[in-house]
Amino acid sequence: MNSDTPAEASKNYTIALQPIVDGQLRHVADELLYRGHFDAATASVDDDVKATARACSVAIYEIGLKKLCGARKLFVNVSEQWLLNPDLHALPANQVVLEILESTRPTPEVKKALERLKAQGYTLAIDDFQTQEDHQSLLEYCDIVKLDISSDITHEMIKSLQQQKLTLLAERVETREEFEHFKALGVTLFQGYFYERPTAQKTRYVRRSSPKANLLRLIAKLYKPEINMQEIKSLVAQDPYLVEAVLRRANSVWHALAKPSYKLSDCIQLLGVNELRTMVTIILFANNSPANKLNLIKGLTKALACEQVAKSRRMDDEEGFIIGLLSHMPVILNIDLDTLMKELNLGGSFWRTLITREGHFGAMLNDVESAESGIKLEGLPDSLILSAAARARSLIDNTLVLYRQR
Repeated sequence: MNSDTPAEASKNYTIALQPIVDGQLRHVADELLYRGHFDAATASVDDDVKATARACSVAIYEIGLKKLCGARKLFVNVSEQWLLNPDLHALPANQVVLEILESTRPTPEVKKALERLKAQGYTLAIDDFQTQEDHQSLLEYCDIVKLDISSDITHEMIKSLQQQKLTLLAERVETREEFEHFKALGVTLFQGYFYERPTAQKTRYVRRSSPKANLLRLIAKLYKPEINMQEIKSLVAQDPYLVEAVLRRANSVWHALAKPSYKLSDCIQLLGVNELRTMVTIILFANNSPANKLNLIKGLTKALACEQVAKSRRMDDEEGFIIGLLSHMPVILNIDLDTLMKELNLGGSFWRTLITREGHFGAMLNDVESAESGIKLEGLPDSLILSAAARARSLIDNTLVLYRQR
């Protein structure tokens, strides 16, 4: 158990990866593991759904799968409660292997959920397989069976599983001798200290949460019979953390963009409703600590002021909003701008706008920052910053009022 307070744990949690190798010792996959803080040797989990949500949030929305594990598969532990929540079923199925916890009961509801996940293209694994009837009845949905070799694994069990055309993964392999023994028995994947211990992953973020009420409003809007994408975009735009997650995810290699996109509406369209639902739900379940309200207001103020100036100059006001918001993102996320730009993969022209202030949008950003400093400029209303700040405070305060009413 770690000694962090709940608030500290919300900021300090991270993930670890443990490699999975094949019979030629090629690193072909990784298991995603939750850690309460960077120095924790093991997980301390009191809520399986929250632990998985936090691990997925760090892996997919903070670090990004390309940077984390390249093209390798990522095994993610999912509990019965996770399986039964369709809001969580839009992880990247081409790369994520869902590892069903051994405590999962083979209820009709669970089996229906596994059928849906198989239809969505997921690879399913069952963890710590035993010969009890509960586990046996789930095998028809699984592709991979993980065998804890520290328990009683018989030759008969291995032969039976092979006859069912299941891929076998030996875990807790401690020595080279154990590796060679189970390889000779026909096991094809291996995980354990003989190859590598789990490695904790450092993130650059001082983690703060998205306002819960805004996420709840988004989920409600995303489940309406007729979804208004303009409303969705407006709610996403109120939350700098969610904006950053949407941009990062949309510009990841998984979506294979021909060129980077930083228009929020394009990125939301690219993600689609299902993945956006999953993203919002995961970030909500991750239950981060409260965001810094002052920094949120300042970031939104700058974004709204840039939006207004861009519109008055007949430029793309949405691009103006995003440029203004991301220019303040280093303060909100405690990350330098150059690192943020590289991680978001937004391309050279956008980098030049923010870093060297080239072009019309660079001039717009300079003018808004001058107005923030109290400098009066021709063509800009004297009330630009005050009116933008009032709108920003109203957006944040309305969100907080809604949350208190729930």
